[in-house]
Amino acid sequence: MSVRRLLATAGFLAVVAGCSAGSSVAPIPSVPLSSLTLLPGADTLLVGGGASFTVVAVDTHSVVVANPVLTWSSSNSAVFQVSNTGAVTAVGEGSATLSVSSGGKTAAANLLVLPTQRGWFTQPSSVLEDLSSVFFTADGNHGWAVGAAGKIVATSNAGTSWVTQPSSVSNTLTSVWFTSSTEGWVTGGGGRILHTTNQGAVWAVVASGTTDNLNGITFATPDTGWAVGANGTILRTVNHGATWTRLMPGITAVTLRSVSFAGTRDGWTVGDNGTIVGTHDRGLTWFVVQPSVTSLTLYGVARSSIASTHAVGTSGATPRTTVTPDSVAWEIRNAGALNDLRAVAFTDALHGWAVGRNGTSLVLVTTDGGVTWNSQATSPAALLTGVHFIDGLRGWAVGENGTVLHTVTGGTP
Repeated sequence: MSVRRLLATAGFLAVVAGCSAGSSVAPIPSVPLSSLTLLPGADTLLVGGGASFTVVAVDTHSVVVANPVLTWSSSNSAVFQVSNTGAVTAVGEGSATLSVSSGGKTAAANLLVLPTQRGWFTQPSSVLEDLSSVFFTADGNHGWAVGAAGKIVATSNAGTSWVTQPSSVSNTLTSVWFTSSTEGWVTGGGGRILHTTNQGAVWAVVASGTTDNLNGITFATPDTGWAVGANGTILRTVNHGATWTRLMPGITAVTLRSVSFAGTRDGWTVGDNGTIVGTHDRGLTWFVVQPSVTSLTLYGVARSSIASTHAVGTSGATPRTTVTPDSVAWEIRNAGALNDLRAVAFTDALHGWAVGRNGTSLVLVTTDGGVTWNSQATSPAALLTGVHFIDGLRGWAVGENGTVLHTVTGGTP
């Protein structure tokens, strides 16, 4: 291959002006292009691995350019790095964008980098306080966990490292939910609701209108959300959290533990004594499921669709909804009487994970919509109280003593 061809392949062209020590080297400008394509458009790598990409450049005369002058970049060098020849090296877990530019055009590919560990493995949370809830944005890079003594920890690298964020409160924090990459909400004891618009750099206390302990929060849109808690408390906002209205489901003696919605109209909340309460009108009215399918305390509920909802609780309780000819009904299921289950997450109607404790940390998985549950290997002895999955592979669980567990294989060893 000629020197000129080698230089062009490396992403630049040069003209040698002379042979003396003082000679200057000037890059040849890139050819104006009508299109630039990067193939493949997406790829998944393991940390330490590498990849190469094909660039197709077409000039303004619809002729393919053999050796275009290329400029490469990574949107996050902590995830992957790229050389000036386009060689990609995976550095750390996360997702980022590979970009290449030439002739006034830019093409991009989405890269996901995963660690080499399989199953569930521990991540250092940097705190010893009990953690109760965890949430990650869809990119898998940014996440938050909340817990005792007003503790909030955050990560920007998929949980590889966590830092504490100031919450300005000392109440136990119970649930966290983000509506975008920057805006999030947290509930806690004493009716606390916290709000951030800058990824948690600042958390502001929002007036909730109650002093009842709040245990769960969810949003269907940035404007519409619900929070639940002690004494049958159900709060709703339809104005971006500016005000919260207390709804009256008629169960003031019951503590509600978790809430989940499918869209803005259909939702369920669960709590003590097997209480299951639903709404089909955005929470304007609520109905208690009667007769109750269980008397066991239900700690978590997850809804993957209008027809598919799952709850978990003490003594292995795993009730779920089934579709009847004219409605959706609840049926009792059980994942083992010795399993104390505290939280549940589903990525679709079939695939879900429940966490808790059975002597040691416990993670159960179902691939048939909650008909059967199987345990996955975990190592800590801590009670797990929160779980969140962003897809069928990547999930996080949190619990006592600052425990954070992570998987990139759906928990499969």
